Amino acid sequence: MSETNSRPAWGLLQQDIVELLRAKYWNNTKTLKGLLGGNIEFPIRLSLKPPKGNAVLNDIKHFQEFIDSWRSFCEQIEYESLKVKVSWDTVKFRSLSEQKVPTSVAIPDISSIAQMLGSKQERQLIEWQNRVAFIFDSLAVELAKRSVQPIRSDYERDLFSELIGNLEILSDFSDSDLKLLVKLIPQLHKGMGRGCYLRALPVIFVDTKFIEKNLRVIESVTSAVLDYSVKEIGLLSWLDCRDKPKDWLLVRPLCKKTKDSLRGLPQLRLSSETLMDFELPAKNILVIENEQSCLSLDNIPDTIAVSGGGKNVSWMKASWLTSKRVAYWGDIDSEGLAILSDVRSKLSSIIPLMMDSDTVEAYRDRMVDEPESVTREPVALTDREQILFRMLRSGTFGCTRLEQERLPIDFVYEKLRLWVG
Repeated sequence: MSETNSRPAWGLLQQDIVELLRAKYWNNTKTLKGLLGGNIEFPIRLSLKPPKGNAVLNDIKHFQEFIDSWRSFCEQIEYESLKVKVSWDTVKFRSLSEQKVPTSVAIPDISSIAQMLGSKQERQLIEWQNRVAFIFDSLAVELAKRSVQPIRSDYERDLFSELIGNLEILSDFSDSDLKLLVKLIPQLHKGMGRGCYLRALPVIFVDTKFIEKNLRVIESVTSAVLDYSVKEIGLLSWLDCRDKPKDWLLVRPLCKKTKDSLRGLPQLRLSSETLMDFELPAKNILVIENEQSCLSLDNIPDTIAVSGGGKNVSWMKASWLTSKRVAYWGDIDSEGLAILSDVRSKLSSIIPLMMDSDTVEAYRDRMVDEPESVTREPVALTDREQILFRMLRSGTFGCTRLEQERLPIDFVYEKLRLWVG
């Protein structure tokens, strides 16, 4: 509100109310959506904080400005069309004659708020209304042409609510994007993906990059129009589509034998999902927290390294790992030990390498501080690992992290060869 330190708190001027509407209603996304969607009722009544008692006598100039501000507002040509109503009361002040004083304003609808704020907001509101109307009208036509999935009989109210909820996204849609949206929805039906990736979804006219990019709003509209369960289970599950591969891990054979088993590939990337079902052709599987440490290794017999996952060790519950000798090597810090604990909870036979107090003692001069430490004690550490975790947390070694990259390569090879046997 445009008050200065010298201005009294009573007597809100026209520009004060405009600023209040802008800050509290228009620029507040949640409130604005509530107004547009009908979840917040009109009219909005705002007090003008008329003066009480002797307050007028303390600032006659502001009182006159207050009266003049709302009198000129009511006398403007646009006042009737604006539909904003100013309430006036007749008040008798001591030492002054009877005065008609503005007490409150009532804003009847969202259009009136936009008009009060100015032409920019009026254009914005009209643009929103046009977009929503286009989607409603065009979608009705497209649904009448074709719809494999049964249409919800009362979808209009829910559709309007979902469109308002996604107003920011729809505001950025081009006219072409809006057409793609209404062309797409009637083509969607439960299970149509049959286990394919989203990019392979069998639709016409609409490119699947558009679908992937606008998954949230498509999910919302599909839920409103076709099947309300879409929001509960997610659009991908409803369509029976697989999400694009993510959590890519570096897979690297560390000897000629394992390299030949992978058709001569020196390294490859596999997703966590793929590794759950794809057995790597090696007796020994070395899981390494960081890729750089993996790239420093070579000539480890019958071994394939998997690295770069960091905290992502979900794939290590793969059943094929139980028939392998599997080791884990990560940073010695609270997070590294927490990851080791997570690994062991998925694969109890895991062998930790170079993650003990002896390693810390040997190279403590290379330690650094861990930016953010894990506070909760991991549940699947051995007694010795638990003691090490506490020592790191308490600063026993001075610093709290020994990065795996700081270990000398001859030390690393010595430990790996002992593990391989």
